[in-house]
Amino acid sequence: MANPYTGPLQIWDGWAPQQEGAADCWTAPVPRPSTDGHAQAEWLFARETFQHRRRYRPGAEPFSLQWFLDAESARYARQGKWMPRLLEFAKHRGERLLGVGSGLGTDWVQHARNGAEVLVCHPDANELTLVRSNFELRQLKARFLHAAPVALPLDAASLDVVLLNDVPPGADLPALVAEVYRVLKPGGKVITVVRAHYDVDFWWRNWLPWGRWLRPTSLVAAADPHRFSARGLRRLFRRFSDSRVSKRHLRRAEVPHLMRWLPLPMLERLLGRILIFKAFKPLSAAVSVPLAA
Repeated sequence: MANPYTGPLQIWDGWAPQQEGAADCWTAPVPRPSTDGHAQAEWLFARETFQHRRRYRPGAEPFSLQWFLDAESARYARQGKWMPRLLEFAKHRGERLLGVGSGLGTDWVQHARNGAEVLVCHPDANELTLVRSNFELRQLKARFLHAAPVALPLDAASLDVVLLNDVPPGADLPALVAEVYRVLKPGGKVITVVRAHYDVDFWWRNWLPWGRWLRPTSLVAAADPHRFSARGLRRLFRRFSDSRVSKRHLRRAEVPHLMRWLPLPMLERLLGRILIFKAFKPLSAAVSVPLAA
């Protein structure tokens, strides 16, 4: 992984001192992450790393710096090696980037480490607290917005990049896309990471119906009702231009035996679990303000 974290190892023991400007848009009380057991940490870790919960192995103290670093390492290892390049961690230095969606903020952390000005928005205060803790333990700055992603407290045409990780539960998708369009500058980029509808589980169910009894339901299939096709993403983001869709994230062991001889990049494009959508707000969207008569 590019630019690995090299700071001193810390174990989380309460909140780190607030950095100036790190959370100037926080508008709600900040609850402490729940540490009443390992069940929540296990589920969050598995979701962040696209793993089955049964593959989770207890390690560092939940919500400590080492726990976040372990999640980062597992997210980008092996079948996740595509993420630093396709999510463009090193390409947006000095730009304003908004992170929207679910998770621990691992991808948004990488952008902050590479010099982007990061803002994070989430409607759930508890989940936003976890992301904030991830930034503070690494001594990285960000602004945290406790707001609905369909009503962002940001000016129009004020952002260079929006990175949408998954879809917030219950989100109004057309309204969310319209809001992303509003806050992006003309020429600004949206990067969306979502679950693929036509993934390896889909083909197991339809090609090999008995596969549902031979292999356990994946965390991805069970946890996220929002699954997309490339055509559906292009339709949803139709106001954007120059769209590109990539399909990644697959373990060879998940593929039916008769197909395992094929190159893994080809298998990913056919059966991958994750779609990465990129598009730009058209330059023609620049609005000229008419002069007052």
